[in-house]
Amino acid sequence: MLKRKITKTLVDWKNQENKQCLLVRGARQVGKTFTIEQFCKENYESYIYINFELSPTLKDIFNGDLDANTLIMKLEVTFPDVEIKAGKTVLFLDEIQSCPNARVALKSFAMDKRIDVIASGSLLGLYYKEITSYPVGYEKIVDMYPLDFEEFLWAVRNKRKSNFRNQKMF
Repeated sequence: MLKRKITKTLVDWKNQENKQCLLVRGARQVGKTFTIEQFCKENYESYIYINFELSPTLKDIFNGDLDANTLIMKLEVTFPDVEIKAGKTVLFLDEIQSCPNARVALKSFAMDKRIDVIASGSLLGLYYKEITSYPVGYEKIVDMYPLDFEEFLWAVRNKRKSNFRNQKMF
């Protein structure tokens, strides 16, 4: 288990009463998807994951009306095995820079408050011209960086503990 400092930021955000949608920005390969997925699985009863680069057809969910009722209905149809429960469901929109309408929809989700929404992406600045309306005041932006030295030491320490436990004693 790789411990990251941003996990505390995610927990603090989840525990806020009147929260905005969370947008996690960072360079590629810094651990955004891994860390957020782990957080979602550990802290919510139900979880929907959409990666707009791996599943570009899911962008269709964000075509047309972007009000929360319509979006939640489309999510329920698209993901019938996931029960969307108010206050207990999180939607993770990965690589959101590939779906500008999803970024616009953050405002609807934030105002509705039925489900928590975390978005992540790299190179977010490249697609600003395609976004027709920014969800100003409805998203909290945090930046994620590569492992710092302390996180690296935690990882090395955990690796050594794991190796020690797996050694066979004769």
